[in-house]
Amino acid sequence: MIIKNSIRQLRRMKGRTCLFLLLLLLASGLFSLGRGFQAINRRNMEAYEDSFMTIGTVEQKADTVQEILDWDAGIKAYRIYSRSAYDSYVPLSVLDFEGAEYLSGPEKRVFYGAYNPEYVMYEGGLSSTIIVEATPLEDVVPDHPVKLKLTRVLMGPSDLWEGLSIIFCNHYDPDPEMLYAGKTYIMSLQNRPGHENEKQFSEDNKMEYAPWPVLQSDQVGPEGEALRDEVEDGDFYDEVTEGFYETRRGKRWMELLGTWDYTNHIFPVTGTDNIHLIMAFYNGDAWISSGREFTDEEYENGEKVCLIGEKFARANGLETGDSIRLPFLYANHRSSAGSRFGSSGLGVTPLLNTKGECYPVFEDSSYTIVGMYSGNTGFKDAYMLGHNEILIPSRSVKNSDADNIVAWGPMLGSTTSFQIKNGTIKDYLEKWNRQGIDNVEITFYDGGYTQLEAGMENMKQISRILVVMGLVLILMVLLYFTWLFIIRQGERTAVERCLGLSKRKCFLSLFTGIFLLTACGSAAGCAAGNLLSRQIAGGIGPASYYDTSYSNGTVSRTEAEQTDADDGFPVWDTVWNAAGILLAGSLISGAGIWLNLRAEPMDMLGRREE
Repeated sequence: MIIKNSIRQLRRMKGRTCLFLLLLLLASGLFSLGRGFQAINRRNMEAYEDSFMTIGTVEQKADTVQEILDWDAGIKAYRIYSRSAYDSYVPLSVLDFEGAEYLSGPEKRVFYGAYNPEYVMYEGGLSSTIIVEATPLEDVVPDHPVKLKLTRVLMGPSDLWEGLSIIFCNHYDPDPEMLYAGKTYIMSLQNRPGHENEKQFSEDNKMEYAPWPVLQSDQVGPEGEALRDEVEDGDFYDEVTEGFYETRRGKRWMELLGTWDYTNHIFPVTGTDNIHLIMAFYNGDAWISSGREFTDEEYENGEKVCLIGEKFARANGLETGDSIRLPFLYANHRSSAGSRFGSSGLGVTPLLNTKGECYPVFEDSSYTIVGMYSGNTGFKDAYMLGHNEILIPSRSVKNSDADNIVAWGPMLGSTTSFQIKNGTIKDYLEKWNRQGIDNVEITFYDGGYTQLEAGMENMKQISRILVVMGLVLILMVLLYFTWLFIIRQGERTAVERCLGLSKRKCFLSLFTGIFLLTACGSAAGCAAGNLLSRQIAGGIGPASYYDTSYSNGTVSRTEAEQTDADDGFPVWDTVWNAAGILLAGSLISGAGIWLNLRAEPMDMLGRREE
């Protein structure tokens, strides 16, 4: 009876009632729209946080540019090249400064040369080393193409044999020594394009063999210091006399001959604490195609596990779960495997130490294959993976490589990197710049997260404005209509009390109607606002702040759109928003009724007459 009476009173004020419903619907819809944007923004940020990664690459700037003069017998002049030169190498420890919070790294990756003749190298061996004994047909200074007759092929391909005449030029020596007919010389040869202006070349044979120095060791110390070698660069060949191979130089040549099989069965093994710190994986040029990545525990504990290329696996019949033996001969602390092991050939690494001996194996372990990768490899690009490259946890190498280091260099973008939390680039750079290190450059890659974060931040600000505006409008509507429906209805309350209704029944008579109106208006407004927020976010969200052209390949636009599509109708968001508005309306209207009930009925009627 009380509820019917309350509704009847509202029907007598149809204009006010409809206006209240309309304004409350708009206000609660505006509030719910902002809340919907906030919820979508929050869920998207949580989803994108795992899909994006912020990587920093580190490169030491060169102190000077050094000119290199290479003699070219073809033009009878020096060719001038330039290369970066460093007074000293900045250590990796400079990245360990106060306030630097890394999720992974920083690391300066080392790659190892592993020798195992059991495995077939994808695309064959990458070395073109040739070592022969030859004699000139006449006394000659080989500063131009001359003919040599091969007397022995000590190391080389099958298209070279004893008795074959070859075109020879000491192409890179500005002052070559005389070669004498009847004498035998041992030399390492490199096949290269010949002199175009030399008449003795026929049209279909414009290649020549040039000597290439391979006896000098590139070994460096454990801190990158140069180690002295008795063989100097520029020793292109030696005369073979009786007992020559018993001398120190002869023994070095013989030791070098023992590396023939090495150069055809050495493949690079790179240690890392996170494969995504390697730009090939970060950029999507390489990816795990079968099996799995390393786990955090395997990185941390240095487990003997590895990732290999699918092509290498097919060539050797290897599968996930198999073991592969990795005997490490040398360590390269300067270059990436991608810069050394390319399809255009391998820049030959001298495999002799300063003692003139082959590098001994410093660690020999069996690694379990846990996954395989596919992608672009072997382009002789420092940021790409090399041919036949194998990846291992860096801590899995237990023994020291101090006596087997063939190269040492500065931090390079292709070898040195780290991971930080998404969205913290600006904060990191502020702290880094305070270190005052000018000759180290850091470049960040975040897969477009910065652009995404800016768009999401704009959406967050918009949602806050909508929420505040909605709240203000809701409170204004509730306060105004509480005054209109309740406080101004004091005469009605006085009459009902004079007719014998208790305060409780009078409260219910006034409260029931506005409660029902508030419930209907808030529920309808919140449902409409939530649905509208998803339609708007679905239309502009992915297009405006998620662009797959900046993606690192770990998330797709379909996945981004699916984040909200799977939610369906936002029931609980609607319920909680409507419940909050209803609670606020109940408190405000209840306070207004309480004010009415405090006054005596006759006083209210007296004020009305006055």
